[in-house]
Amino acid sequence: MSAIFGVVYCNENASRPVEPATLREMGAVLTHRGKNGDAHFVKGNLGLGACLWAETLFEHAESPIEYHFGEKTLIVLLDGEIYNSDELREELEDREVDFQTEEDTELFAYLYAEYGLERMLPKIRGKFAAVVWDSVENVLFFVRDHLGQKPLYYYQDDEKFLFASEIKGILAHPGVKREINPTAIEDYFIMNCVPGERSIYRHVKKVQHGSWMKFQLGSRGIENVLGPFRYWKFSPQPDESLEVEEWEDRIQDQLVETVTMMKGELPGTGAFLSGGLDSSIVVAVQSRLGCESIPTFSIGFKESAFNELQYAELISDRFGTDMFQEIVEPDAVEELQNLVECYDEPYSDPSALPMLLVSRLAAHHVSVVFSGDGGDECFAGYARQIHDLKEDCIRALIPGFLRRLIFAPAAAIYPKLDFMPRIFRWKTALTNLSLSAAEAYANSVSFCRLPLRKKLLAPLFRTQDFIPSDVGKQYVAAFNEVDPHDTLLGMQMAEISVGLPEALVKVDRASMNCGLEVRSPFLDTKVLELAGQIPSDLKIRDGLGKWILRKSFEPQFPMKLKSRPKQGFELPTDAWLRGPLKEVFRDEVLGPNSTISQWVDINTARKLFQEHTQGIGSYGGILWSLMFLEKWMQRWM
Repeated sequence: MSAIFGVVYCNENASRPVEPATLREMGAVLTHRGKNGDAHFVKGNLGLGACLWAETLFEHAESPIEYHFGEKTLIVLLDGEIYNSDELREELEDREVDFQTEEDTELFAYLYAEYGLERMLPKIRGKFAAVVWDSVENVLFFVRDHLGQKPLYYYQDDEKFLFASEIKGILAHPGVKREINPTAIEDYFIMNCVPGERSIYRHVKKVQHGSWMKFQLGSRGIENVLGPFRYWKFSPQPDESLEVEEWEDRIQDQLVETVTMMKGELPGTGAFLSGGLDSSIVVAVQSRLGCESIPTFSIGFKESAFNELQYAELISDRFGTDMFQEIVEPDAVEELQNLVECYDEPYSDPSALPMLLVSRLAAHHVSVVFSGDGGDECFAGYARQIHDLKEDCIRALIPGFLRRLIFAPAAAIYPKLDFMPRIFRWKTALTNLSLSAAEAYANSVSFCRLPLRKKLLAPLFRTQDFIPSDVGKQYVAAFNEVDPHDTLLGMQMAEISVGLPEALVKVDRASMNCGLEVRSPFLDTKVLELAGQIPSDLKIRDGLGKWILRKSFEPQFPMKLKSRPKQGFELPTDAWLRGPLKEVFRDEVLGPNSTISQWVDINTARKLFQEHTQGIGSYGGILWSLMFLEKWMQRWM
């Protein structure tokens, strides 16, 4: 099953029974996550439901979500996959468990019955969101996988408690309050999305990744909420004792083990192939395992700066894949609307549309693909990390008080020159040099940095009642959890703890929208643990990111790919905002009927738009985010 949802009526409404029709309405908007039927359980004011992914998976089960253990009944709703299911089944069979199906839902139920939630979760390698109702305790347990690859939202007001795999499942229930959380608006302009436990709606929250929560039921519905309790977090422990060759062997062995486990007995799995290092390595490992004529899927844009197809073709030729590729010239306006429908929360990551397009291509040929997501976070592949390490060398030479005294005022008066060559763009560097390494990295990853953000957000964000975003503090806190002398490790801690779970939203929504499952070896807990043991000086060396990962696989790749710089899987938003989206932006974002005018200073937005279209500024990313927010509010508010 791949979509889960439910209802609990509360307080004065607690005697109201859940109507099966209500569950059907919630499930109907989530059928892209499970197209072949559904299953419901209703007991008074409690109603639980799931959309089923395959037609025959549960033919031998009495119920696909209901399990009985003596006097205890468990209702298990599971969205996702348990990759090490064979190992866990063997472990339980040794304890005389008699399975009736091959399904992960049944395995999850038996793991819970045998070990309890706290003991079972560290055993699982996979991606999942799950809800368990325990009849004896009369409690709902909510849990998400270690990095939050699978989503789970919940909503609560005085009358009802709702949950669903996507917010649109919650919105399908009548009477939901669609009040915007202003803090989430600022979050959005920092990260292109709403991160952490918040959502765009005041009454909707997310279960946090790597955590579980406990909702105690009683005569008045939800009577107590405990958690979140974290069961997994990235805990790097660098090991300086191994030689380079030993790390190469360990990396190769672990990726082979992970891909073998993830593939299992699945026939005909494909792979996304961007032409970058990470997806190329995944294809190389699949090929090593004897997968012949792997279907690979690649897209490019007519704009050469955003087209990596030539590199994808080199890898396809090297490993003999069955390559499917497209040069896409999407209708920018139509595809923006498709994105808003797919991502029912503001999400303007510039790689979201390419992910949707390549998922759409792959879904015509296979049902499961492998991807290279997570490689940059595990092995330090971002250009900003290389750049910030150089800044940190300067920072180490000058006392903090002196840096603040010199560089902060200089940054304030230095012009923002995004349209100039990089050598002249010193504003961010001057700001970063006035800050600690942790604060500087939080500034580097900010999509719309504080000086511009203050101008762009409407006056209500400067009132005393407004609660500012704490995303920057989250990055700083994660960065500071590790050795203060290991700046790169701090960056990785922040990326994996804060940034990566939000980046994975695009993979889940895009693939599920197309009925496609994506498996990402670099996100496996064993790979993450190994990456946390590798010393930082082996990850970035001689100005090259992912150095040890490249070295581990370089004999298998064509020379042209071995040292090519990272190229983002992104949109030509700069060109689109000067072309097909120019008039739409002017009419809808800046027009008299703009829906975001209460959240955004339209005069600032107009100035950015004018400078961008005249070529004296480069604000395509910010304008795209404004355009997305406008379209989102038109659709969902």
